[in-house]
Amino acid sequence: MFLLTPNEVEIIRIQHPTKDKKVPILSYDDKTFRLLSVFSAQQESEAHAAWRELTENEGKMCVLLEERSRYSVWRQVRLDKEMLQPIAPATYIKACVLMLQAMCSDVEQLLGSRQANSFGAAIEANALRQIEAAGGIAHILRLDPLTDILPSWEEDDLSALLLEMHRLGAKFFGRSQFVSRTLAALDDLNPNDKTMFLHWLGLSLLSNLWLA
Repeated sequence: MFLLTPNEVEIIRIQHPTKDKKVPILSYDDKTFRLLSVFSAQQESEAHAAWRELTENEGKMCVLLEERSRYSVWRQVRLDKEMLQPIAPATYIKACVLMLQAMCSDVEQLLGSRQANSFGAAIEANALRQIEAAGGIAHILRLDPLTDILPSWEEDDLSALLLEMHRLGAKFFGRSQFVSRTLAALDDLNPNDKTMFLHWLGLSLLSNLWLA
């Protein structure tokens, strides 16, 4: 758990081993860290909350980098393994499970059990790798994301799942307010977790779908 300034660290960009992009890597005290979240200078409290959540509640070794115009949170990685498969923070996974459960519940309550079965089959078919990794759609619906063991999803898995959820939501509900109802499920998270997830979502390419 480190609170550092730029002159105390070294930041380089290295080629991702499996993707056509470069990734910023922070080095400090013979340890390497990967960028996780960025906060503006006005979001100091949110940055500290996200940093504490990861270090104290999830047991991750993290750096909070205090720059002149922003704050950034970095999570320790081993470049030989974790650069290949960066596991998403538990906060993000909890949020996605809650959102998926809310969508499935809405389909059943508003459209009936037949449509609910169709929705479950569609999400399982179109996000096959993510759903299979979590033990199937039936297991996800029984899961208590606040207390049970979470799926080992990567951040790319979450992005793919959220994209498919939005596509199916528009298909099943049309232009209705399914997005606001789905996001309301995040109220089950503690406020810091909710803020952290929404910040990540806002920085992603999915922000125009879920937060517009």
